[in-house]
Amino acid sequence: MNKKILTLALLATIAFPGCARREEAEPEAATERVAPAAASEAEAEKLVPKATIAPVYAEITLSPQAETLLKSKGEKVLVTATYAGDPRASEQAQKMADPVSGMIKLGENTQTLDGAGKVVFEDDVIDKAKLDAIVGEVQLTINVTSAKTAASQNLLACPFYWKTLAEAGREQVKIACTTFDEVKE
Repeated sequence: MNKKILTLALLATIAFPGCARREEAEPEAATERVAPAAASEAEAEKLVPKATIAPVYAEITLSPQAETLLKSKGEKVLVTATYAGDPRASEQAQKMADPVSGMIKLGENTQTLDGAGKVVFEDDVIDKAKLDAIVGEVQLTINVTSAKTAASQNLLACPFYWKTLAEAGREQVKIACTTFDEVKE
């Protein structure tokens, strides 16, 4: 979530309540509706609820061809969950943000499977001391690849998962992997 878009949306909600239709308003009613036009980002951030922290359950499936390929190479499945958040407007939070992603990394959890299977990502890897530096929900990405222990290149074509931790905690994440040859077909 882009904090500038969130801030603009909140400011628009405060500054422009009601519908788009214009009518002659009584002077008293018009003055009651006018909100301060220069609300700061910090004030807008206070309106955003605190981040939800929850464990995540993920199920990784393999197509028959992907399963056969991994077994023939003696390869495993690597599942990596990365937690991050949008930085607050403060200078300190902005300095904590990654220069490439623009987000504050809160933690990472990597698990290896012998093949298809289920994993549980507990929330204990999240650096809770950094939660005050983010605005909004924690973002979760899950990336699934072959573990590259037997083969030097990734053998799996898996969709990239990215949702808020709150959403991921309410659902069972399902990631279906195939081979790159299957993707080309």
